[in-house]
Amino acid sequence: MGKRWRVLVGVVLNVLLIASADADDELKALLERVMAHDIKPAAGFTAKVIVPPGQLYDPLVMHLHDEAVWLNDDGKEEGDKGSRLLAIDKQGKVSVLVDANKMLPISAGFDIAPDDFGSFGGQVFALSQPKIGDKGGLENYVIQRINPRDNYAVSIFCTLPGLSKKKVSGIGVDASFGPPGSPFAGKLYASTTLNETIYQITPDGKCLPFVTFDTKRHGGPLYLRFAPDGQSLLVTVVRGGIFAARGSAILRVLPDGKVVDKPVVEAPTLFGSLDVAPAEFGLYAGQLFVVDVGHYEIPVPLGQALRADGKVHRVTPEGKLELVASGFINPWGLRFVGNRLWVADINGDFIYGKRELPDGFIVEITQ
Repeated sequence: MGKRWRVLVGVVLNVLLIASADADDELKALLERVMAHDIKPAAGFTAKVIVPPGQLYDPLVMHLHDEAVWLNDDGKEEGDKGSRLLAIDKQGKVSVLVDANKMLPISAGFDIAPDDFGSFGGQVFALSQPKIGDKGGLENYVIQRINPRDNYAVSIFCTLPGLSKKKVSGIGVDASFGPPGSPFAGKLYASTTLNETIYQITPDGKCLPFVTFDTKRHGGPLYLRFAPDGQSLLVTVVRGGIFAARGSAILRVLPDGKVVDKPVVEAPTLFGSLDVAPAEFGLYAGQLFVVDVGHYEIPVPLGQALRADGKVHRVTPEGKLELVASGFINPWGLRFVGNRLWVADINGDFIYGKRELPDGFIVEITQ
């Protein structure tokens, strides 16, 4: 539990000792305030909260697995371990696959290995901090391997090497396996923002830089998604650093590691995750959707609601942003689940923001 939140809890406990009835009302009002949200869908869309606050700390990356969505929840530290791997069914019921006492913090992305990744098909590979806390995010990240066939046993697959002593592979963000049959097949790609690099991980345990972005021309890589034809890697990038963003863009990276300078789309705010609408999504099938985090408040204001300036956009064929929904707080995650779009909002950040509350939530958007 962080120092700021311990102070707040201490104040609340003192009030409880003085007048428990009044304190119960005050605590309830405080929790309602910090967990508040009001999602506003644009014309033609509907939105509902499918997992309300109270169960998730920082819901981040989502992946389909059979009939469920697997999710890394960055929070709930236990000793020198932290974060959870969860499963959520299509009705929003949350189940714990791996609890916080078994893993290093999956403060970044993960993916499920395809059959072409050596003998590891079906296993989870997670881009993770080497230790808990915000300082752990500033060291070289590791790839954890989680084996569902062995009671979700957790081990370290490799450490992502820094480019130099000052250019460590810190603040990892996302990880994604290349599509089978594509030039990217048989490899895992992982992004780290402190050294503006995307790494390439192979089944033999090698974890090496694949491409390092030019910070002045491109910015630092965040979230990854392969184009539907498998011929390029779509990357959201931030200019100016994740904690002092001066705009963002979606760029293409080719199989040889070349970065296409012309953006797919760009904005003065901060993009998070992205996904391509499937055929089941009607009018907008094949279009790219992306979350806009808005103002990322670090540290989180104590006991106050954050700015509700997060949005979801779709990218038109002409490369323009069109609003899908607004009213989010910090919506980093986005994933299509059939004909529904799930958006994961962390609300107050657990590690860097120091708000150690299960205030995250997931919204489902439909047409």
